[in-house]
Amino acid sequence: MQKTFSNKKSKKLERGIAFPTCISVNEIVGNYSPCADDSTKLKNEDVVKIELGAHIDGFASNCAHTIVVGGKAKEGAADVVLAAYDAFLAATRTIKVGGLN
Repeated sequence: MQKTFSNKKSKKLERGIAFPTCISVNEIVGNYSPCADDSTKLKNEDVVKIELGAHIDGFASNCAHTIVVGGKAKEGAADVVLAAYDAFLAATRTIKVGGLN
């Protein structure tokens, strides 16, 4: 990051947090931020989504990553993770140069 924002022009860019970091576990759909005193521990096969966002020069960008604790999902959880991955691949195939959202 130091190299990206090291010249005079980039020092004037507005940047910061665009979306709070959220951790969603299993049935919690999204935008969940546990309290500091929350003592929930992750277990094997828990499906965890971590989301965050950054704001650079007036543009916000969010990203999320889903992982399965322990590395392997079973039954319904595996189907959901595979369906999300297939949807991601389908969406990326529609991205074309010069396209608008």
